[in-house]
Amino acid sequence: MSRLGDVMYFLRQIFFPNWMDREDNTEPNRWQKLLASAFAFLTSRNGTGTLFSIILHAFILVILSLIMISRQGSLTGFDTLIGFNVPGADIAPALLSPTEDKSNDTGTPLQEIEVTEPESPTPETDTHPTAAVEADPSVDVSVEPRLQLPTVGGFVSGGGFTDRTPAGRQRAMQRGDSSQWGEAAVDAALEWFVTHQQEDGGWSLHHNDNGFCRCSHSGTSPSNRRTAATALALLSFLGAGHSHQTEGRYKLVVEKGLRFLIRDPNGGIDSRVVDRDLLQMYSHGLASMALCEAYAMSREQNPKSELGLAAQKSLRLIETAQDWEFGGWNYRPDQRFRNESGESVRVGGDTSIFAWQLMALKSGKIGGLNVSPSALYLAQDFLDSVALEGGRHYQYLPTGGWDWRRGDDSPQTCTAIGLLSRMYLGWKPGDPFLDDGIDHVAQWGYILREDRVNLYYIYYATLALHHYGGDHWEAWNSGLQEMLVQSQVRGGGCESGSWYFRDAYGDVGGRLLNTALAVMILETPYRFMPLYREIR
Repeated sequence: MSRLGDVMYFLRQIFFPNWMDREDNTEPNRWQKLLASAFAFLTSRNGTGTLFSIILHAFILVILSLIMISRQGSLTGFDTLIGFNVPGADIAPALLSPTEDKSNDTGTPLQEIEVTEPESPTPETDTHPTAAVEADPSVDVSVEPRLQLPTVGGFVSGGGFTDRTPAGRQRAMQRGDSSQWGEAAVDAALEWFVTHQQEDGGWSLHHNDNGFCRCSHSGTSPSNRRTAATALALLSFLGAGHSHQTEGRYKLVVEKGLRFLIRDPNGGIDSRVVDRDLLQMYSHGLASMALCEAYAMSREQNPKSELGLAAQKSLRLIETAQDWEFGGWNYRPDQRFRNESGESVRVGGDTSIFAWQLMALKSGKIGGLNVSPSALYLAQDFLDSVALEGGRHYQYLPTGGWDWRRGDDSPQTCTAIGLLSRMYLGWKPGDPFLDDGIDHVAQWGYILREDRVNLYYIYYATLALHHYGGDHWEAWNSGLQEMLVQSQVRGGGCESGSWYFRDAYGDVGGRLLNTALAVMILETPYRFMPLYREIR
């Protein structure tokens, strides 16, 4: 400290060598005297500590400002400070700009662009499945239970795809989490998807657009939402362990579907939509999830491959579209709503759209792709804004206001989504709010109303109970599996292997949405590894 004082004293002598001898009281000299007096104090032996304290506190304020600064794109000041870098950051996502539809050569395999050797996956990422092996009834499925702890600024470890193999499906049947009838229902549904894939590799919610389909209950959603339909179909195949690299009759089916998504330069958002009010972020969240799952299930996760670049770009777009204040996502990034007074207001996102984006980020993390920590911190903020009773229940909007999209089952659906998201981001069994919330979901059951089946609610509730585990999961899963098996269309014909339930969500998405959700629900026991326990 004395050396610093010597330096400052020397500087004072350079800038104000004769100041103490001045007696001139003119106006300019009074300002010079005031300035020199302050400088003299700071450069004195006693003032050096004060100056050092000012510099130290200013530095701390700069650091805090970088952490709390508003998001710029997908990064915060904290990300900039730690040198966070996203592969392909030089490519600016044209989120809302119409782009030229590029041709799709579905006959060409996905090309690997060899640039650098990919990093070895860490245990936290819970990476792609092991090589498929024949199902063996003698496989030992008994393992020690474990409790995973959350990572700081990230997702809870676990939830990976390592059981998406024939052996994994066999283990699920041995545990009683699945059955041969459930597996037969999954296989029949995948065959239905095969027969309804269109020539360009994609699918449509209007499944009879192919000209030969005679299935009833086509979706009421606009027919150009093909990105969402294609992603839903692909997620059904991927959940059963069928990827673009898995040998078998579904390999080309999945590859063509992935190419349909990758050809879109925005990494999933359908650039062919005309109406800006269409559900773009719904479609994109689903597409990003499919791309990231396919990448995580690849034999080698090369971030510079065609699939790796597309998956990473889709995650960047999600981070960029996140609401910087509330932490949620809207139907499109720049969307505003009219309140009862007719004023244009921001609502910060809704719980339903939030869920698909968070699950896409989780899938990207499992595959070892880059996910911004700031996006996850903001996601926690959004969950806080929609939480009720400390986090036992959740609502649709941060404002708590009514919105026509919520539906009669919104409180239950949003609660299942909120609890699942909390577990992804760090809550674990034993937390009183999580425990109480899971108890409520189990008490509601999978049939909320006698006159309809809400598969959208069931999908998220099933995932939440699966990750939580215990008696609630066992009771829920056994009855649900039986209900789905019995309600699947059988007996041949165009609709054989599919599902349709009359519901607000089911009518919009039609038979394809119902079938995809039902398949993913049946696949749950091996589709995601549990977050907090090893399955036994």
